[in-house]
Amino acid sequence: MQDYLDYIYPMVPIVHRPSFRNALSNDQDREDDGFLALTIAIAALVVATMASRFHEYQSDTRTLRFNSRKEFIHACYQKSMGLRTSSYFDQLSFQKFAVSYLFQASFLQLGDHNWSRILSVEAMQLARLLKLHQISDYNGLNCIETQLRKKGFWLMFYTFVHAHLQNLQGERLTYLDPALLHSINPEDLMPLDVDDELIFEHNVLAPSNNESCLVTGFIIHSRVFWAAIRDPVPNPTGGHCPCVRAKDSSIEIVHFNERLNCLRDLATRIPSGFQLWEPAHEQANEDVLDDGEKIAKSQFASIRANLHVTLIWLQSLILDQLEAAQSHCQHGSPATESPTIMDQRLIWVERENLCRQLFFILFNFPRVGIETNGLHLANKVRDIVASLIGCPFHPDDPLSKQASEYIKLSTDVLSRLDSSEGINTMHLQTWVDTDRVHR
Repeated sequence: MQDYLDYIYPMVPIVHRPSFRNALSNDQDREDDGFLALTIAIAALVVATMASRFHEYQSDTRTLRFNSRKEFIHACYQKSMGLRTSSYFDQLSFQKFAVSYLFQASFLQLGDHNWSRILSVEAMQLARLLKLHQISDYNGLNCIETQLRKKGFWLMFYTFVHAHLQNLQGERLTYLDPALLHSINPEDLMPLDVDDELIFEHNVLAPSNNESCLVTGFIIHSRVFWAAIRDPVPNPTGGHCPCVRAKDSSIEIVHFNERLNCLRDLATRIPSGFQLWEPAHEQANEDVLDDGEKIAKSQFASIRANLHVTLIWLQSLILDQLEAAQSHCQHGSPATESPTIMDQRLIWVERENLCRQLFFILFNFPRVGIETNGLHLANKVRDIVASLIGCPFHPDDPLSKQASEYIKLSTDVLSRLDSSEGINTMHLQTWVDTDRVHR
């Protein structure tokens, strides 16, 4: 549990830290089945995300013996299911949503995509029933619960964007439909920019200084995900829905260019402490830091890595979609209004710039800051580098040579980053329809 608070919490802040610590030390809370299920799910996420910690747990004489992380996480899930009664879903709570979300995240981090898909549907259903997306239904909640539910909404929104941009098989259900998405004002659902220690049931204390905190990084990360799908400021006209864009490449091209510009603008407005190129004077000497300061520095490094790899990954995916839309527009029927076509060479210069930023993160950020992002980060790196394989220029062209170098470099990087216990199958069909199997 301490490893979760120290390492994973900045990316998955699904508990209120002071309340969680108190519950861990309270024997009565520890005997509660709901809280026990939550701690089991948290343990699963820590082990799924940080392979190095599992090896340390195995060497502890007090721990149960599991041969692999997969065996441990499935044992956690079975234990959690055993705590559910026949009336489990008759009363809902954020804690029950958290358990479902944590297990779907655990299986995803492990690389067990079939289990993750199914459990994500349960998490979506609980999030919809709790109306995490509807600010008007937050009335009556105390300050702690309000902050938790806002964070829960954005954690689910991240999965929604992943499904929206990566649903190659067309098999994933999504958290929000276009009508719901257009009805949401993202600023209404942004959590308060204060640490948990300042939030109590009936009041929130003002921070003693203006420095950024962990929630600041979470908020920036949430705005980045929103910008990949929609404008940050609600558009009175609503814009064009996906079905309209799919029928008109010119509208699609305008949409993708707007999304890229929005993401670039966000990247230029990231506050100090979360910027990609951290100023030298902010890189404190590890020798003069106490344990608490080292943990805090590690947490900020984890958030920075998560934030900037996400920014790079989203821009890369949108460039893929922009190239496809431009190709369709140029080779299809003439559009009623010709969009501005981005030169293909400029697109690949942009790809090279994104890769340069990516490898700066991978080689210069602290190891623990990379590891705490788990398989999510490895999958994003794989997506970004895979887009370089289709470089359209002559092999002797400088852009082609640079793309080849990045692809070679990524082979070694991914061998260290990918901690899954099986072959990566995210974009493949990994299930078998037994009714179609001929005996």
